[in-house]
Amino acid sequence: MKTVLLEIEDSSYNTLLNFINNLPKNVCRVLDDDDSLSQQESAHIQKMMMQIEQGDYSEFVDWDTVKSN
Repeated sequence: MKTVLLEIEDSSYNTLLNFINNLPKNVCRVLDDDDSLSQQESAHIQKMMMQIEQGDYSEFVDWDTVKSN
C-alpha cells in the first residue's frame, strides 16, 4: 500500500472521511494520527514533503500526466 498525506479545509474533512470509509477495507484505510506510522514511514513522508516543497516530483509515477491534467 501507499500512504497519502492530505491537507484539506475543515469544512470538507467529514465529507472526504465518509467517502474514504465507504471504500473496501482491503483497498484503503484511514490512519487517525501520525503515531500509527512507524519511524521509517514517518521519515519517508517527511522526505517526500521536503522534495515536494522543493518542486521535485520525481518519486511520483506519471507525475507529468497528472500535472498536465
